[in-house]
Amino acid sequence: MDPKASRRFFLHKAAASIGLAISAPAIAMLVSACERDEVTPKPPTGTTVTFDVTTAPELAIVGGITLTFVEGLNGGSPVFISRIALNTFAVFSSVCTHAACEVSLPSAPGENCICGCHRSMFSSKDGSVVQQPITGRATDLPRFASTFNSTTNILTITA
Repeated sequence: MDPKASRRFFLHKAAASIGLAISAPAIAMLVSACERDEVTPKPPTGTTVTFDVTTAPELAIVGGITLTFVEGLNGGSPVFISRIALNTFAVFSSVCTHAACEVSLPSAPGENCICGCHRSMFSSKDGSVVQQPITGRATDLPRFASTFNSTTNILTITA
């Protein structure tokens, strides 16, 4: 065997091994980041805000849902407000509990809300888990207590 070819082969394999050893921690960190489970946003407690449901046309009918920012709720991320009965609403976080990605509105009335990062599915009625993500686990989206005044069309939300 040619000594130059043997040396070239050795140097090639050594460089590849060193590259693998250097990049292994970064690869491990990326893989573990994709498998984080149950990232639950912690809303400030005791916060009470109001929301005029007439400002969201989607909420005019039972089954309607909107994704909106409500100042003082959900750490600056939007919340889902879903009309589940004539005088009953559910308010829940839009932050996926699997990897803290934002969950999208359903594509059609009555369909589920989907997290674009790992395909978790949540009920558009109450934020409960309908389908787990591709990897790891998710829990129900955090809910906020709410009361509705049908005379004023004001929804009072408490964190």
